[in-house]
Amino acid sequence: MSVRLGVLGAAKILQTAVIDPARDVPDLTVTAIAARDLDRATALAAQHGIPRVLADYDTLLADPDVDAIYIPTPASLHGLWTARALAAGKHVLCEKPFTANADEAARIAALADGTGLVVMEAMHAQHHPAWARVRELLDQGVIGEPRTAEATFLVDIADRGDIRWQQALGGGALMDLGVYPLRFLQTVFGTPVVRAASAVEVDGVDGSITVRLDLPGGVDGTVRASMVQDQPEAEATIVGTTGTLRVHLPYHPQMGGHLVVETADGRTQEQLDPTPTYVFMLRAFAEAVLHGGPVVTDPAEAVRSMRVVDAADVAAGLSPRQPVEG
Repeated sequence: MSVRLGVLGAAKILQTAVIDPARDVPDLTVTAIAARDLDRATALAAQHGIPRVLADYDTLLADPDVDAIYIPTPASLHGLWTARALAAGKHVLCEKPFTANADEAARIAALADGTGLVVMEAMHAQHHPAWARVRELLDQGVIGEPRTAEATFLVDIADRGDIRWQQALGGGALMDLGVYPLRFLQTVFGTPVVRAASAVEVDGVDGSITVRLDLPGGVDGTVRASMVQDQPEAEATIVGTTGTLRVHLPYHPQMGGHLVVETADGRTQEQLDPTPTYVFMLRAFAEAVLHGGPVVTDPAEAVRSMRVVDAADVAAGLSPRQPVEG
């Protein structure tokens, strides 16, 4: 038996996040796609062997031959379509960030509770064993007691027509990029408290943002995210009382990621599993749907994360994004 996944929309992320990794997940099959741009959906289906193209989202949700829905719409629409998918009795894999803001995340979590349906945020990197490995090394005391932790995700999104530059659609550096380093620190240390934040506004959204955090255990945390960085950077650095742990490419370790531990005794480097993060995510989703496996990136986890995001927005003088209401 395989999870029959329907795709709601023809987003650019689709091939990377679902179509390609699904080939390595025998328990999950992409069986249908619906998009407002029917020509684009038809072309994608033909290119990637998706059996059926449906005329609209509602037809997809009503399809009895679809078990679960993948939602890669803009963030401001995530809550709306997750709610509709749940009402249609479908399991949901929703792109990150889970919703436009924390209040909406809490509403969706309440809707999902008790339905018996799997709702998973597609925070793919959290499913890769790299993050658990970092926690394991810290528990082993390889760098002593952690004192500071910084995680960064800096890129250049030059196309100002990209939806990530549209505030009304849930755009901005924090929502698109910053959620990764925030979730990394949350996973490794526990839910943080926002101490301060500052943002640089570019074309109506936070083009870059820095967030200062108080992490559990007295760790001083920093997150930096940017959509206007000429030199890309995706790193995490944890400094302890006896050493430093660095992770290169913590959000996409399949692209040559590694971790390095440096202490007075020397330097050790460990390559990270090259299996795509998305494969781990889809495996976990299929296991949860078919066999009741654990949902690591569940709505409760998403609510905790979105509360931190909203607090960072407020601290930086920004307004939390608002959802599109149905």
